Amino acid sequence: MLKSPGRGPDIAPLDGADLDGAQALVAESGWNQVRADWELFTGLGAAFKVLRADGEVAATAATLPYSGFGWISMVLVAKSQRRMGIATALLEHCIAHLRDRSLVPVLDATPAGREVYRPLGFHDGWPITRWRRQTPRAASLDASASASAASASAVEVLPLRDAGWPQVSALDSTAFGADRTPLLRRLHARSAQFACVAERGGRVEGYLLGRNGRQATQVGPIIAHDPDVASALLAHALARIDGAVLLDVLDRHTHFAPLLGAAGFAVERSYTRMTLDRATPFGDASMMAAIAGPELG
Repeated sequence: MLKSPGRGPDIAPLDGADLDGAQALVAESGWNQVRADWELFTGLGAAFKVLRADGEVAATAATLPYSGFGWISMVLVAKSQRRMGIATALLEHCIAHLRDRSLVPVLDATPAGREVYRPLGFHDGWPITRWRRQTPRAASLDASASASAASASAVEVLPLRDAGWPQVSALDSTAFGADRTPLLRRLHARSAQFACVAERGGRVEGYLLGRNGRQATQVGPIIAHDPDVASALLAHALARIDGAVLLDVLDRHTHFAPLLGAAGFAVERSYTRMTLDRATPFGDASMMAAIAGPELG
């Protein structure tokens, strides 16, 4: 690991030549990201690295800027380089990077990470639960329940088309707390087979996107005005996805739990949305049924 004399690890921008090394850290840690996720960070935000003495990537971190706040994620350290203060140095670097741009740092923390972030001034926000489905597409949401949900809301679930983007962007900005259309466009390109909107009388009442992953398809965000719309969107997507699926649901949306359990999902882990020096998260939790993933918000 390269160090400056008397200082912590040297932190530098991560670029295209480093992506294979960064992806090797993902695989070593058992995470789900693929190369396209690193390209998302380097294209829309900033990614950072610490190198070993032999020039290989030892650790990474990333930020995504939004309006008023920015995301911190992808803090990964090679097993051979852990317990040397590298993760803390990268986290502090990301915080400074966002604060220099007048952005409030936000992240989704694991239970272990939460204990690290709270003493730094991060405040607890929304509790989030990750659900995983390992079974094939046949184990999907109950079709009759899905049809009933859509009927009760008088919505029609359709593939997301170009004409729907203005309404999708406006809906998402309210739910998330900032415009992130460039990110959503990239997610749509990676989920065209199942990306969808729920429309009522020509008005978009909800939408769903996702992306391919190394181990599973990540479904999310799911943004909707009511639980029936969110359920109808999820049923539409799951019927079109083969293999394993990950879904990160805000705990307040309790209607998902029995549906997901019946569809072969099981709880994998929990997260907490945390905001630095701010008591409440950005956005509207009542509309955000599922997030895009802890690395994206």
